[in-house]
Amino acid sequence: MKKEYSYRELIELFEKSIERINGFESEPDDLISLKPDQKSWSIVEIMEHLVKFNKIYLQFTDRAFQKTGSLPTTKRDAFSPRFLAKYFIGFIEPPYKLKIRTLSPMRPENSGLNNHQTVINELKETNQRVIQLITDAEEQKLDLNRIKGKNSVFKFSMTLSEFLLMIDTHQRRHFWQAEQTLQKLSGKSPGSSKK
Repeated sequence: MKKEYSYRELIELFEKSIERINGFESEPDDLISLKPDQKSWSIVEIMEHLVKFNKIYLQFTDRAFQKTGSLPTTKRDAFSPRFLAKYFIGFIEPPYKLKIRTLSPMRPENSGLNNHQTVINELKETNQRVIQLITDAEEQKLDLNRIKGKNSVFKFSMTLSEFLLMIDTHQRRHFWQAEQTLQKLSGKSPGSSKK
């Protein structure tokens, strides 16, 4: 994890996420809906989990804006997570060895359904909403380190930059999981069936 992120660098994180999501679009429904084993999620379930997580975190950011209001930058346009948040975000960085139990509001419900395009579109849409949030903050010169909100899941306060970095790292964790799942099921990486 970098020490500081500019608005542009934060936007690029989510543009890269959309590129990774696009890599799964060419995969057949039956493959993307297949579980590699009883205890594992299918790729579409992984993506549905990401949609739920992102929507919850976007609610947190909306509340942070409502509570804190517009706080302009006081120095430069670079943002960094605080020590404990940086440690926590780094803990979920992929590739991971330790699994973390999924809380029920974020658990996928899409067991085996053949509608992966809908879930992919929703996931791209949440990333586009994050990009728009960062773009709006940049236009208003808002300080992403001074705007804070409560993380109702983990019961502590986070800055807007920490919320954004948490969404990014959590997505990369699960993109890696989805890519491993695809590799296990088909022996290929996402998008390799495109000509």
